[in-house]
Amino acid sequence: MPVPDFSPGEVLTAAAMDSIGLWKIASGTLSLSTTPTNVTGVFSSAYKNYRVLLNITARSASNRFDWKYLVGTTPNSASYFASGIGAQYATDATLYFQRSNNDPVFYFDTNVARTSYILDIFLPNANSVTYHTGQTQNNSAFAFHIGGGHYQVLQNTGFQLIASTGTITMEYQVFGYRD
Repeated sequence: MPVPDFSPGEVLTAAAMDSIGLWKIASGTLSLSTTPTNVTGVFSSAYKNYRVLLNITARSASNRFDWKYLVGTTPNSASYFASGIGAQYATDATLYFQRSNNDPVFYFDTNVARTSYILDIFLPNANSVTYHTGQTQNNSAFAFHIGGGHYQVLQNTGFQLIASTGTITMEYQVFGYRD
């Protein structure tokens, strides 16, 4: 299918709009602390799959933040995360994506000044296993890849983030992949 090419003043048809493959659902700035911060209503039946971008802009210490899925506004606290860790391309031994099998959280280390994360999330609202794959890049040129899933079968509608210590400021964007 060709890439849509719209002209100024053109009336956009439903067919033209339906040809666009990635739609922004939400964006903003989050200030994380040890009190949970919820991003609600971003996963729905409107899309099967999603992309989440997280960009750390400031942090008070070398810390991590935890990710939990939300069902409504309630954290999906079942211990069903399982992930495979990919290769890290750097000379130090620090992991910038991390997980624990059979844990209710998926967590991210932020021990460098600026870190960015890309997560593709598959079927979070489909009442099935929610899979994810992702990567990170930071200002020290470290890269890291991961994949896995959350095996609690629920219709997740959002996510919750919480800093392990101190504060973390981040920008976020959530996109839906059109079928």
